[in-house]
Amino acid sequence: MDENGLIMGWKLAAVGLGLLAFGTAYNWLVARFQRKTQTYTAEMVVGGVLVTVLAAGLVVGWPAALAVLVCFTASGLPMVIGSWLRNAHDEEQAKEATKDLLK
Repeated sequence: MDENGLIMGWKLAAVGLGLLAFGTAYNWLVARFQRKTQTYTAEMVVGGVLVTVLAAGLVVGWPAALAVLVCFTASGLPMVIGSWLRNAHDEEQAKEATKDLLK
């Protein structure tokens, strides 16, 4: 393998192992946090994707990572906003149900 391929291989292996460690730790953190609330799932996914895209920038270059970040933002932003709206709606329904019970 030529020098660039060897460097890319080591860089990819290091980033891959780093992301594997991050994913394991992040999964533990999310599982621990979600025992208390299910409210912030979308934000946690965004955090994980952001770390992955930034780490990928070390391998594929920053222009490509920025392009991927723009794509993820375009597809993910409506889902995050939708999650916020659904959560607000669910909270409002829970308040109404509590009021009805207290009557």
